[in-house]
Amino acid sequence: MKKLSYVFLLSLLFLLLAGCSKEDIQLEPLKTNDDVLLEKAKPDHFVPFKANFEVYIDEVLHIPPPPPKVQVVLGTGNVTHLGKTELYVLQNWWPPHPPPLIEPYTGTGTGEVVFTAANGDKLFASYNDAEGFHDILPPVIITFTGYFDGGTGRFENATGSFTWVGEYYPATNEGTATLTGEIMYKK
Repeated sequence: MKKLSYVFLLSLLFLLLAGCSKEDIQLEPLKTNDDVLLEKAKPDHFVPFKANFEVYIDEVLHIPPPPPKVQVVLGTGNVTHLGKTELYVLQNWWPPHPPPLIEPYTGTGTGEVVFTAANGDKLFASYNDAEGFHDILPPVIITFTGYFDGGTGRFENATGSFTWVGEYYPATNEGTATLTGEIMYKK
């Protein structure tokens, strides 16, 4: 009975091979886990982008009379697609000159933003429409629209935009920022 089974299996194998030509057999390259993760990490459509940061003004680089004043803002937080992230903002700020003593005022700003993911990949953004509103009592409310300008690693060709809404307390140089928007990683 075993011989009959082997003969049957060999005959079946022969018929299958005889029915296939070389053109019918197409081998696909094997995908590694890194290839699969890269495909998942680089969508070709916009996906939501959200972030929450604790921020502080690290230093004022230059306060010329007249403005702008150049500030470095640093922060840490969690960002979709980046995980735990370090934030670096270099901003040019034009407060009213001279600033009013007791009434509310609005300042404007431009800047560059670098998000650094835990693995070292960087995502770059810029903005040119920041507006800061300072009422008689803190906090200063800062809003702007940022635009992604690519990056390194998986963010090399990233595009998209986000809205920044922040609160800043001048007495401590600390605050928070919430970002919402969308991002696309081009393959």
